[in-house]
Amino acid sequence: MIEEFQHICITCKDLEKSIQFYEKIGLTVTTPLLELDEAGIARAFQLPAGQLKVVHLAPPQATGKMFIDLVQWVKPPSSGVPYPTLDNVGINRLAFRVTDIEATTTSLRERGITFLSEEPQSFGGIKTIVTTDPDGVFIQLLEWL
Repeated sequence: MIEEFQHICITCKDLEKSIQFYEKIGLTVTTPLLELDEAGIARAFQLPAGQLKVVHLAPPQATGKMFIDLVQWVKPPSSGVPYPTLDNVGINRLAFRVTDIEATTTSLRERGITFLSEEPQSFGGIKTIVTTDPDGVFIQLLEWL
């Protein structure tokens, strides 16, 4: 039986660039860079090889154990593109709760983060704004009102 959420894996093309982005938005690396080359990974994921670089990231004040498993495949190399729009079928975004979305947005803009809209939008008891990571994965910030 399923016990709890574990992690979400995001494949990137440039691990260092992606780490910098996720650190800018407030996550911290919780497991240092690992370089793996495992036949078991290849078999489990039905890939011709299982060589990859990986780090784990999480919010520093997180109360749960869930984390981002940020992966750059070496063999085979990371490929493809993320969903082009938020109405695509499948997992289409990663959302983070924030306590003050205006202050967070201002702070992130000062660090070079750009957003899809100029200001957070309100609906259904939340305020939200969306950005993308270096590979185009949608990242949603939201504040419960």
